[in-house]
Amino acid sequence: MSNSEATGDVTLTTEARPGGCLAHRTIFLVLHVAVDVQSLVELGKKYPWPRPERCLSCESSRVWGHGYVPRYFEGFVRPLWIRRLRCPDCHTVYTLRPDLFPRRFRYSLLTVLASLMSKITNHRWLPSIPRQNQQYWFNGLRLQSMRLGSVPSPDMDVVKEVVSRGLIPVSHSLDCAMLRL
Repeated sequence: MSNSEATGDVTLTTEARPGGCLAHRTIFLVLHVAVDVQSLVELGKKYPWPRPERCLSCESSRVWGHGYVPRYFEGFVRPLWIRRLRCPDCHTVYTLRPDLFPRRFRYSLLTVLASLMSKITNHRWLPSIPRQNQQYWFNGLRLQSMRLGSVPSPDMDVVKEVVSRGLIPVSHSLDCAMLRL
């Protein structure tokens, strides 16, 4: 039996042990890191991923490798192997992600921003990307602009403001900051 609560980049999971005792809490964090994506494609699991010196949850210096997970990104035929790390003291699991790709998005941030710019300035979607994806992004921008100052129709100034605050401009989440390593 387990309970989960998702809050932005952090997911708290509590698992029940046999006998009714609660096991440890596991925190999952997505860390955005500067990655040479071409080298990542070429080297795969041999790519030299950076790692935090200390755990962001408990300050422990024992952050170990926790394997790899395949993730699909637009523009790549095969999934990229993304590094995971784990703190054995507090059980935090880190997924390192290229900083060009926001959390839960297959498209790069540059592609998303180009789509928003096209819609705001030309009132048209980019023809090379599915319209539904672009509508979802624009609705996320509307939500972020409403949170900033009740701007019903976002413009490029709103996009700049959201990005300058370190937020994902198209996220539908309340807590949408990108954690960077």
